[in-house]
Amino acid sequence: MMDLAMNFDADECLVTAMFDKGNRNDTMEAIDHIIPFLKGDADMIGLVCNTIRKLFCMSDEGYEVFLMDLEEYKMELEEEEEE
Repeated sequence: MMDLAMNFDADECLVTAMFDKGNRNDTMEAIDHIIPFLKGDADMIGLVCNTIRKLFCMSDEGYEVFLMDLEEYKMELEEEEEE
């Protein structure tokens, strides 16, 4: 498997941060569960599918490293919730 953390764009990082479950497989599953709620939004479906594809290609160890990069996205999400 190839680690693609460097190839995630900001939106894909944000999606991953929103649905992170602490490990790669559970996170992919959580992201996959939102697809039915994106009815007709081709851009969002594309974003979600690309994010899942990149996570699938990543190793579990790579995901652990990637989580450190997601901390700023998680903090941003928490700040938005507080507003």
